[in-house]
Amino acid sequence: MVIQRNGATWSQQLSSFRSSPTHVLLNTTAESFRAELLQDLQSEKLGEQFKVSMLMLFMEFPTQLCPDQKTGEHVTEVLITIFAQLSDSGRLMALKQHLLVSIETLLITTDNVSLGVKVACDFVSLLMQIIADLNDKKLGAAQRPLRITACECLRELENCYPGLLSEKLEILYSMQQQEVTRAHQSYTLLYSVALKNAVQHLAQTKCASDGSLKKVLSSNGGFLWSSTESVGNMPAMGVEQFLLLPSNGETKELKSILALILEDSYLLTSVSQSMLLWQLIQVVAVVRTLSPIIFKSQLVRLFGTMDVSLFHSILQMKGFFTDSLFTAEDEYVLLKRLVGMAQHPLLSTQLKLFYIDCLLHFPENRPLNSNTEENLPVLLTVKMTASLFPTVFNDSSTMLARQNLLSLVYLENEGPEAEAGIGYFMDHLLSIHKIVTEHGNREITSVFFRVVYLFVRYFNYCEKQMEDLIQTVVEVYKKNSALAAYLINLMNETQKLLDVPSWSLSLSMALQKLIVNLKFQDFVLQMPVCHLKVLARVATEHLIPQTVTIRFLSNIALHTNLCDVGDWRTGNAVLTVCKNLLQHQKLDVIFTDLADLLQHILLNFQDIDIQDRARFYYTLLTNLSSEKLTGILSTVPAGVQTKTRSFSSIMADNENISTHLTVHTVEQPVLHLNSVLDSSSLLPLSQASLSKGGVNTCCEEYYQQLANSKSSSMLTLKYHLTFAENVKPQYHKLFCVVLQLELSDTNYEPVSDINVPCLFIDRKPPVITLSLKPTKPYPTVLSVSALYTTQGGLTCSSRLEPLQIHFSDLFVPLPVPPSWPLEAISELFDHLWTSFKSDESNQCAESLFCLQKPQSLSEFVQSVFARFVVATNPDFYKIGIFLPPQFHILMQVKTLDETVHIRIATDNWKLLPHLSTYLQSIIAQRSQ
Repeated sequence: MVIQRNGATWSQQLSSFRSSPTHVLLNTTAESFRAELLQDLQSEKLGEQFKVSMLMLFMEFPTQLCPDQKTGEHVTEVLITIFAQLSDSGRLMALKQHLLVSIETLLITTDNVSLGVKVACDFVSLLMQIIADLNDKKLGAAQRPLRITACECLRELENCYPGLLSEKLEILYSMQQQEVTRAHQSYTLLYSVALKNAVQHLAQTKCASDGSLKKVLSSNGGFLWSSTESVGNMPAMGVEQFLLLPSNGETKELKSILALILEDSYLLTSVSQSMLLWQLIQVVAVVRTLSPIIFKSQLVRLFGTMDVSLFHSILQMKGFFTDSLFTAEDEYVLLKRLVGMAQHPLLSTQLKLFYIDCLLHFPENRPLNSNTEENLPVLLTVKMTASLFPTVFNDSSTMLARQNLLSLVYLENEGPEAEAGIGYFMDHLLSIHKIVTEHGNREITSVFFRVVYLFVRYFNYCEKQMEDLIQTVVEVYKKNSALAAYLINLMNETQKLLDVPSWSLSLSMALQKLIVNLKFQDFVLQMPVCHLKVLARVATEHLIPQTVTIRFLSNIALHTNLCDVGDWRTGNAVLTVCKNLLQHQKLDVIFTDLADLLQHILLNFQDIDIQDRARFYYTLLTNLSSEKLTGILSTVPAGVQTKTRSFSSIMADNENISTHLTVHTVEQPVLHLNSVLDSSSLLPLSQASLSKGGVNTCCEEYYQQLANSKSSSMLTLKYHLTFAENVKPQYHKLFCVVLQLELSDTNYEPVSDINVPCLFIDRKPPVITLSLKPTKPYPTVLSVSALYTTQGGLTCSSRLEPLQIHFSDLFVPLPVPPSWPLEAISELFDHLWTSFKSDESNQCAESLFCLQKPQSLSEFVQSVFARFVVATNPDFYKIGIFLPPQFHILMQVKTLDETVHIRIATDNWKLLPHLSTYLQSIIAQRSQ
């Protein structure tokens, strides 16, 4: 049975589907939901905007709604029928455009195009019929957007199935030449893609003969469906691997076509010009008898462009044609231009980084090597790039990109300039170091370690600077031991980077020396877990003696309260050091000291878990050889099969611990949140009595208290946490339930997790209080997931239906003390209304909303706005609504003839669309 929905229910259903398609389809079948969509798309009761939103689902979730080819074929047939039934009214233009895109999306995703089914043939023919109305001669300019959309659909089909339009080149070129409206751009791009694919398709054909290219250019046959069948078998080769050698006559004809297209390319937008040039570049690269000089006239125009897409086209040409189109002087000019653009003050950081990356991957005329990684052009010199030297005033991305580029420049050059450049980099690094040690935030600290990494990467052969660098890094750690994670990452990455990792070893030894020389009291006070993490990393280096580390830990365990306090994190960190020592060091050197340390911990540490782990390590140390011990402690990389036994191998086979340590995802809904009616409340003002010294004084105090309480505004909503329907018996008793809520926008402060000790299906459901702190009073959606433990001991996770926070949930009566009489509140209302006058300096606005007069205006107002009425007269009401954290909506409701006029004043005009939607939904509900 297909459900007939109205606009309000469809709006909620569409929002829910976008939030979680799987969850919606669990409550109904895809077939049923799809049938509802198709039925209401043909209904005249729903507006065009709702139908567009419904079609968006087919574009966003085609495989969920049409999982197989037959379903996709049926749905597209229905959508084509709907399209054919629509009139040529301009009011339906958006709907018709979305219908075309939806049909194409479904045909492609369900593979109906490659199968050449009838509905795909009909659709492509329909698109060609639409674009045949050149210059709006038949249907007028109102249908021009539909022609543009049809061109884009054909272009997308040609991109997905190269060669589909290769036998339509003559008619497409004729259309491109005749079209003189704004749609000319779409026709040009469509023809360029079809031409490029046709030429490449011909180049792949081994039997291509003289006259083949001319035949393709003048072809006016049907659609080449055979090309769609082989699209999955297209060879993965670059354009330079195609080869086509047509006759002189064919070349001349193709050159004439390209010249005419290039001649009016300036009429296109910058992005479209870039797309067009890219297609034509590939054509010229395939047709080897066609000279790239045809682009020379374009270069004169493009060399001075500030548009990034057009500049990228120049680099694409250079990458394909090198010295056959660009001279050495052109190359030098391009490099200078890139250097200038990389520091242009009017460009965004993203564009500057793009130009720096272009310098690192510059397509030279005669490259010295074929390495595709970062390489500097020969013409890029120290002098040319001197202005790009990084400073502490650059943002972090720019600073690092510049350092990387300049490091390569100085590395490739020798002599006094290069030596001076290394000194400059060291000074730059020390400047950042000073900022970090004095008042560095997280960003500059991260930048410092990346700068250190880059310096080590490029200048590790400079012994003096590398020694100084170790002292600099150690000083940073000495100042702030919380940076242990940065130090460990630096050691790991530099060790991978260098063939002979002497620098990372020297840094490890320096850090070890720093930590083991700390006084016991200082060690305890300076975040000992961080120091222990560093020692654990140092313990993995078998070339570094570890006797001092073990003795230091033994002294800590004996002479401090480490064992008495029994802190699990600290004890776990100590045992991690011991584990790395067992795994990576020669045990005959450290056997006695390490055994004494482990024995002391297992006998004295006040945490059972730490005692058990220490006992386990002690047993391994005293009973196994080094080879077996190392094998047990080794961690097996993912995807690698090995016979080495690990921790889990030591346990009995029937102890399936992994099952209990895994969080299991439950697809079926287990829990549900039901709203408790009239549960929302928000108290932005303290209930102190305001002054009775006149309305102006009261309003001043009113606004003052609003300002003071803005930061503490809190919306509370109450829900019953219940079980969903048909829950399996193993989920009837849940423990340690944690509800995790995630916001879909930034209009509210982050929401804390909600904890429920237990939940039984046969008990009264608990009431959950959700506290929201709005920053902007807009509706929102919260995604909800639950983490819980079942009676069988499994930890499970499942999703709940998203929570909808409606605009009306934010409505609060004007926050005045209860002692105020209605007359005072009415005066406050009038004063607020007068003050909400719109001008350029505020966000105030007035509006008017009209609706058909209900049978009883009093009953209508009381049923909807009873809490917010501040004054009543016959057929006239004043309604004051407060929205956190500090906004208002004021309404004057009165009847005029057979119409209800609702005058609206607000101090935030952005609220008006939400209010209009809310009022329309009320009207829709009352009309049912």
